[in-house]
Amino acid sequence: MADRILKAPRNARTLLFWPAKAPEEVVERGFDWSDVLLTPAEAARRAAGEDVAPAGGIKSSSYVLPQGIVASSSSSSATVALVTLTGGELGRVYSITNRIETATGQQLERVVKLRIRAK
Repeated sequence: MADRILKAPRNARTLLFWPAKAPEEVVERGFDWSDVLLTPAEAARRAAGEDVAPAGGIKSSSYVLPQGIVASSSSSSATVALVTLTGGELGRVYSITNRIETATGQQLERVVKLRIRAK
């Protein structure tokens, strides 16, 4: 489960890959935005062992999908944005973008690669 939800890096240019999937496979993937959304004070409290949710958590999330990849559902919490995917052409690598808006109005996005492989 841990590899299906990637930590969204602070640097938007970091190259990310989700685990590969087969064309007929239905998979849930996502981003954990907590490291990006926590303020330094919130991060320090979390490092001290406190369960902290960011004040500027996810207000809305959307996924931009290339032709051939289909989302059957998506959801989000204060820090995690999930999407359920199917489809894709064998051997292709797709770029998928997750765009979020935070409760404080900040707009962020991260791009991840998804390889389609044989089952």
